[in-house]
Amino acid sequence: MDATQPEVAGSRLDRLKVLRASIEAMLADGVPARDFAALSREYRAVLAEIDELAPPVRKGDVVDEIAQRRNARRQAAASASRAKRSG
Repeated sequence: MDATQPEVAGSRLDRLKVLRASIEAMLADGVPARDFAALSREYRAVLAEIDELAPPVRKGDVVDEIAQRRNARRQAAASASRAKRSG
């Protein structure tokens, strides 16, 4: 690690995310053509490693979404029913 960069603490995933941001900044600032291919390769490798280490994003399916909506409607109806009886 170079003396101008702070040491990164945290998990491997955290360090990879910092490296990804650093490479993105270098690419945005522009790199010489001779370095572009190597930096791009490294960037792709870092992205792949982040994907491997990052926890998967759970997406519910349509059935889960319908069940959530149904439960919300039932709770709203129950609340309205209780309010009607007490008022």
